[in-house]
Amino acid sequence: MSDSPSISAGAILGEDSQETEFLTVTEKVYRALRDEITSGQLEPGTRLVRRTVSKRFSVSTIPVTEALYRLEQDGLVDSEAKYGSRVRIWTLDALRNEQALREALECQAARKCAETATDDQLAELARLAAQLDELMANPDPRSVEGMKAHLDLHLTIARNAGYTLIERELKRVWLRWLVRWNWISAAHNPVPADWHRQLIAAIAKRDGDTASEVMRDHVLRNQEHDVELLGEMQNQ
Repeated sequence: MSDSPSISAGAILGEDSQETEFLTVTEKVYRALRDEITSGQLEPGTRLVRRTVSKRFSVSTIPVTEALYRLEQDGLVDSEAKYGSRVRIWTLDALRNEQALREALECQAARKCAETATDDQLAELARLAAQLDELMANPDPRSVEGMKAHLDLHLTIARNAGYTLIERELKRVWLRWLVRWNWISAAHNPVPADWHRQLIAAIAKRDGDTASEVMRDHVLRNQEHDVELLGEMQNQ
């Protein structure tokens, strides 16, 4: 884990940590644990004992159980009957499966967006892509603003595709990607100055096959780098 400050899910989702009075107890526990997991404060393999967690948050075990179930649905926690819950451990097999899932979701989103997006939606995507490329031209590897812009662009592509389930599952994939980014590596290989504008330009051609192929190249970039780093960490 890097000594640099890490980014949590709440930060890139734009959640205000001060505005909690209207949240349920379950939501408060869920967000707190989710942010600690995604930022790396709770490392992979950390046990999440219900009684310990409930004592820490001064709540009963019921909202803790509900929060852990949601985190399990997000793919951030693993639960087994005899062993309880723990922060998900990343293996090479799990990483490759995550990469394949993201590729499938992103490529389908790009394909459908190219086929159905309106001119206004394409114009908005072009604006978001230009904004993101500008941020990446002077990269700060721990920039919350850059991470928010990156997530927003990809979720907007999925939203414009017209499939809410793809958007929801893609958000979960990105939360798990954030865990890996904070835990495995905060380093990025350089990308072209118009990296995201190239992607939106391909979608704007309104050809599903072209959009899907360009998105595939987009999401596969640096994936082998993550696999190599995780392999090195496991062999230490």
